[in-house]
This record gives sequence, structure tokens and C-alpha cells, in this order.
Amino acid sequence: MSPDAELTARVKAEAEAVGFARVGVAKAGALGEEGARLDAWLAAGRHGQMSWMATTASVRKDPRDPNMLENAKSVIVMAAPYVRGNGYEGPPPARIAKYAVGRDYHRVLTKKGRQVARVLQEAGFVARVAVDSKPVFERAWAERAGVGFVGKNCCLIVPGVGSHAFLACVVTTAPLSPDEPMGRRCGSCALCLDACPTRAFSGPRSLDARKCISYLTIEHRGEIPTEHRTALGQWAFGCDVCQDVCPYNQTSGAADRSLDAFEPGDRWNGVDAAMLLQMTEDGFRAWAEGSPVKRARHEGLGRNLALVLGNHGEEIHLPVLDDARRNHPSGVVREAADWACIELRRRLAAAE
Repeated sequence: MSPDAELTARVKAEAEAVGFARVGVAKAGALGEEGARLDAWLAAGRHGQMSWMATTASVRKDPRDPNMLENAKSVIVMAAPYVRGNGYEGPPPARIAKYAVGRDYHRVLTKKGRQVARVLQEAGFVARVAVDSKPVFERAWAERAGVGFVGKNCCLIVPGVGSHAFLACVVTTAPLSPDEPMGRRCGSCALCLDACPTRAFSGPRSLDARKCISYLTIEHRGEIPTEHRTALGQWAFGCDVCQDVCPYNQTSGAADRSLDAFEPGDRWNGVDAAMLLQMTEDGFRAWAEGSPVKRARHEGLGRNLALVLGNHGEEIHLPVLDDARRNHPSGVVREAADWACIELRRRLAAAE
């Protein structure tokens, strides 16, 4: 076995030992096709308020950029499933994306990624870990490393696991043995594109983030456009619709390989949407510490919950919404609660 192959085997063994379900290696270099698509996506403004996507575009297109790792030779991609058989959907009547019910994946997987990087560092190489925290085009590298393929919904699909999986990358100066890239396997299936509540896809692997419920409920700051509020449905944080209909998630073994850290924590016990909407800023910070939900901030989650109650609330929620539209410290939440009061009263009247 060559030195490169021997080190590659050690790296993969360590990745599997710390809990990753899949691991692959790609040769570092410029992402030609993917980089061109990124440029076009940014030029069309489809990234919305995610300005960092534009400012870090050059790094995303080539990990050898000085702002990542100038002498990078390899990119290691590791996948960790997060779906468990718990059935928890969210604080009723709200729903949250499956990935957000457990602990913050950044912390969990960065620690595990560092254990993998240590194998390379002890061999005399430089290694940088990225878990959705550095400008690395994870899905593109995962495809090149043979870990999975990018589906029509822009999610990475790992055969045998599905798309409910986090990705962690290690960019390194070590010349590792690359794996064979994985071809795309969606065929003629378009279930994900057809299921999107806001019609955020203009075609296969062509997403307008400005219409995506995950973007709107997590990254978007300020008021959510009126035309998307009803389609928001019950989603208070993220959205799983395009993944839930995917055939690869119907027969996946993700639950068998998921880490305990991604089980729902005690924070969700006895919590409902109305209680969360009434939380103070300090209360939210304490409750959301260590959770992906913290990303939405107090204002964002409050806005989302108000809209959800407008869409799916009951008469008992009217006083909560009325209080929020009058007294919430955020004008964004007050506006959302005002809309929700009108919408909920309209639905109640229509049901009589």
C-alpha cells in the first residue's frame, strides 16, 4: 500500500470510528461547472439577504484560495445522518425541520471533524475543518468524493442514508487517494420540485432562496413577503417538504446510523407555539442555547410562530396573538401577529 493510500485508509477509519456514516475523498481544485452555476445564481440575486455567499464566492469555487488553504491537495467529506425514529415534529401547531430538534450540529460535528484532522496533523500536514461554518461548497465536494449526489431539490442524497444528513469537510495539504465521483440518480422523478409549497424551484437543482421556506424562516430578516405567508403553513423553522417526498428517504437507513446528539432534547418538553411566542428575549436565549433554532433569533422565531398561528391556530390563540400585536418589543413580530389575527379570525368565521 502506498503512503497516500495508507494515510487515506487511516483517515477514513477515524471518520467512521467517531460516528460518520459515509466518508470520501476528492482532489482539491477549482469547481468549474459548480462555480459557474454559483456565479449565475448570485448574479440573479437568488441568494436573497445571504450576502456572505457573494463575498466568499471565490473561496467556495476553489479551496486553494489563500482565504481557505492555499496548498490544499485534498478535500475529505463526511456525512452524518440526523433522523431518528422519535416522531417529534415541533411545538404544536408549529413544525420545525428535522435537523433542528437536537443539538447544534456545528458543535457536534466540528469536534468530530477535528479528531479526523488530527490524524493528518500528526502526519505533518495542515488540515482545516468546515461544518457549514467556512466557505466550502460541501455538496459539490461530496459529489466529487463519491459520498452522494445532488438531487433536483439541491440537497445531497447519500444512497442508503437519504438526504437527512449533515456534511463535514476537512480541507488538507495531504495528497490523499481520491474516490470515484458519484453520478446523479434522480432520473425522471420530480416529486420534490412539485411538492414545494412556495414553488421555489424553477427547475432541477435551480432554487430561488428568496422563495424557500427554510430561507424565509431562518435567514431572512424583517417581514416575510405576504405572498408566501399562507404557503408557510405550519413551518416555524426550516422545511422538510422536498426531502420528505423523496424516494431515497423512504427506504433510507439514516435512523440506524444517527448520533444520539440529534435526538430531541428536554428543551421541547411541554413547549408549544403560543408559549414560545410569549418568550422574552432573555428567555429565548436561555431556551435556545445549543440549538440550531437560535439561528432565527428571538425576532425571527416570534415572527414565524405568529404566522403559523394565523395559518393553523385555534380560537384559544387569538388572545396570544392580540397581545403580541400590541406589546411585542419587535415591530416585525407585531406586524406578523396583526396579520395572523386577521387571518385566524377569517378562518374561524369561514368554518362556522
